[in-house]
Amino acid sequence: MRRRDNGGQEQNFWISYADLMAGLLFVFILLVGAIVVKTVLMRSDLFAIRADLQAQKTALGLSEKALSEKKKRLREIQALLAASREANAHLSMELALLQSEAEGLRISVDDMNATLHERTTALALTREEMEQLKALLLETETQRATLQSEAERLTSELETAEKQHTEDTNLIKLRDDEMAQLEKALLLKSRAYQKVVEDLNLTRIKIKNLTGIKVKVVQHLKEELGDSISIDPKSGSLRFASNVLFNQGEATLKPEAKQELSRVLGHYIDALLSDKQMRRYIDRIIIEGHTNSDGSYLFNLELSQQRALAVMTFLYTQYPKNRQLFRQYLSASGRSFTEPVLGADGKEDKQASRRIEINFRIKNEEAVRELMNYLNAQGDGGA
Repeated sequence: MRRRDNGGQEQNFWISYADLMAGLLFVFILLVGAIVVKTVLMRSDLFAIRADLQAQKTALGLSEKALSEKKKRLREIQALLAASREANAHLSMELALLQSEAEGLRISVDDMNATLHERTTALALTREEMEQLKALLLETETQRATLQSEAERLTSELETAEKQHTEDTNLIKLRDDEMAQLEKALLLKSRAYQKVVEDLNLTRIKIKNLTGIKVKVVQHLKEELGDSISIDPKSGSLRFASNVLFNQGEATLKPEAKQELSRVLGHYIDALLSDKQMRRYIDRIIIEGHTNSDGSYLFNLELSQQRALAVMTFLYTQYPKNRQLFRQYLSASGRSFTEPVLGADGKEDKQASRRIEINFRIKNEEAVRELMNYLNAQGDGGA
């Protein structure tokens, strides 16, 4: 009976353990989903910024085209106004001539009237002569009325031309105001665009200067460490194989590993933090624990975290005078098997994947990387 009870308890234990593993797997899936959604949203924001800059460039091009069309229309209106002014001047000259002719005819009629009066008084003209003179006078009056009508017509045309001239002048003034507003808006847009371009170029220069800091720190490490300690030539990271530091599946440092850490890691940390000039570039030094894919993710996550913490604990114990700097700059992180080392065949090298890596991060390195990618994308799109 006791054996049966023990068997039931063991079965219940494994069922509970399976439920716990399933719950942890579900939490991990939710975390992965949240990371994916955040990545998609960030990428969408970058695309929106790029589209907005492109729209501004297009709108600026359209404004310049509209301004060119309005300038062309203004030149046409100015040509028409000049022709209208010339026609007005011509009509004014004709009116003056007609008025002069009418005045001459009036004087002639007055002279003829005077002559007629003198002849009537002096000679006692015959009825036939009187009729001829009356006919002549009537013809003269008819010509005078015709000239007066023509003068009135020319005066009306001159007034119409002057009215059209005034309207054309007002239209040109209105066009000039519109052109001035468009030129002002175009100037503001051009200045704003130039400011954006200058800011982008200045940001690109600053970022290139910041990225050069990483190279400077790596070069400093190479000079300080010499050939006795091997670091990654690009990132400047330091790597220890886990089988050198820990036994399989354990997180306790081997006795012989402490000597290696004291010689290599101590010198590496000292090269980064003892120099104030270098230290002002450092944002964080991260002790990372990595495992291979044998076993579950959570088990390896806990194991890698414990191993990273063991290395950090060793540093605190070995170098108590530097604890203030360690608190400010050092951190420990377990990565499980999320970053495996791949062999030449593209498959996981399980032995090499079991490692401790020491990485340093330059201040604002993540922001610099994202901005550099964005600026490179903008440069490709603008070209």
